[in-house]
Amino acid sequence: MDEKDCTIYEMLNEDGRKKIVEIAKVIGFSPPSTKERVEKLIKNKDIKVKALLNVQKKKWKTAVCNIQVSSMEEALKLADTFKNCPRVIFATTMTGAYNLILILVAKDTAVLESAIENGIRPVSSIKKLDISIGEAPILPGFLDIRINPVSKEPPCGEKSCSECYLYERKCDGCPATIYWKGLRS
Repeated sequence: MDEKDCTIYEMLNEDGRKKIVEIAKVIGFSPPSTKERVEKLIKNKDIKVKALLNVQKKKWKTAVCNIQVSSMEEALKLADTFKNCPRVIFATTMTGAYNLILILVAKDTAVLESAIENGIRPVSSIKKLDISIGEAPILPGFLDIRINPVSKEPPCGEKSCSECYLYERKCDGCPATIYWKGLRS
């Protein structure tokens, strides 16, 4: 990405609905050339423009899960398992005392506890799990919460919400399943 592309990114990052004409004025290109640049950045997957949820305003909660498994290969497999979980907003492997970190968000602590107890703690390859639960992230305040309630089974492969004791008692269901009660619940 060159300087013009970085300026386009900064402007769209500030306001994803910024008009092409406004961007064109700032970077000194014609609107058609600017539109072509933006489309190329999107096509090449250098940038993505989409709606994000204001989790600070909604006062959602965050959980950081430090996970130790036997090897980096096992950590990568586990990261692959959880990358489709709509509650996971960050996953990375690392070296040190723990070799995988997952960060989850949910509308409240009870839902986070349910996600951890049903989706993470039962994984047999986990040797050690350290969990910290806190408030909504300070930065970033807006997050990409992946919502696609179309399946009966959660993407992690764990039991269905309909079979779960915590569903309707503490949990609003997995956002990837038809059992999810939605943002309004």
